[in-house]
Amino acid sequence: MEALRIDLVFSYWIFIWYLLYIFKFISYSPKFPLIIGLVDNIIMFIMMLTYGTSYKTIIYFVIINTFIKVMPLYYLRNNLIKMRDIYFTIILFTIFIIWLHINSQSLIGNTKTIYDSLLYGKNKTPFIDFMNIIQNNFKNMKIL
Repeated sequence: MEALRIDLVFSYWIFIWYLLYIFKFISYSPKFPLIIGLVDNIIMFIMMLTYGTSYKTIIYFVIINTFIKVMPLYYLRNNLIKMRDIYFTIILFTIFIIWLHINSQSLIGNTKTIYDSLLYGKNKTPFIDFMNIIQNNFKNMKIL
């Protein structure tokens, strides 16, 4: 099975929302879903340590989540979460679920793929798959 496409992982939708927000293309703050995502990632991190996940996978996990969740949350630290931001989160999540359905995916299936990939080092998440491709290409590169 191939890695999940980036458009099938909600965290990347939220990160794009964050970029649109900081560049003033959208006025709804992504702070609420970033907090929920970070809590989920803390739980996942604890599970990764408990399951004995490889250090390489843990390091990649920490790096990507530092960039797509921790740094954006730090930037938004003084923003208040408004009800309109929560409503927008619900609408975007609903659109995401519809997008999954259009692409013959399910929320439960994708969540299971992500958790299995991270816990058991299957490299099926977009960033970790990308990092492994780079690493493999670097290993196979010949210097003249």
